[in-house]
Amino acid sequence: PAIDAYRKANASEPDNPAVYIMLARAQVFAGQYKEAQTAAEDALLLNPSNSMAFAARAWALSFQGEYLEAEADIKRALELDPNNALAHAYYVEILVDSFYSGLGSFYDIEKAIEESRVAQALAPDLLETHRARGYVLEATGNYEEAIREYEAAIAINANIADLHLALGRNYR
Repeated sequence: PAIDAYRKANASEPDNPAVYIMLARAQVFAGQYKEAQTAAEDALLLNPSNSMAFAARAWALSFQGEYLEAEADIKRALELDPNNALAHAYYVEILVDSFYSGLGSFYDIEKAIEESRVAQALAPDLLETHRARGYVLEATGNYEEAIREYEAAIAINANIADLHLALGRNYR
């Protein structure tokens, strides 16, 4: 329903990059990564210096395994706005996934820990902040702490299946 609502909003406000960004975020949560990338790119066409558009595109790219391109975009997002908490949270996931894929190094996990703390400092109550912190805690074997973070994210929005799957991995 959120995706449909954002598409309708795009029809009524086609020049508003914020709507495309919200659409992209909803599409990532729904597993529509290529569509999310397109929505973020549409936002960038409207505003090529939009930090959130770069962050959303990076997040979508990371789910498609395009870690180098995702990292370039997330760094650009943070250059444009170093206080973009969502970009810091997305950067955590990009770094951890890059490490898991074999492209990253142990340094990437250290950087992910640091980025998760920055995201927490900037936006401690954001779903994505809890999700990212849980992800890096899971990656470092801190399962009990990861469970608390995923539970906090689920308390914000219980309709994201990925969060429940992550919680289950950590309980196991």
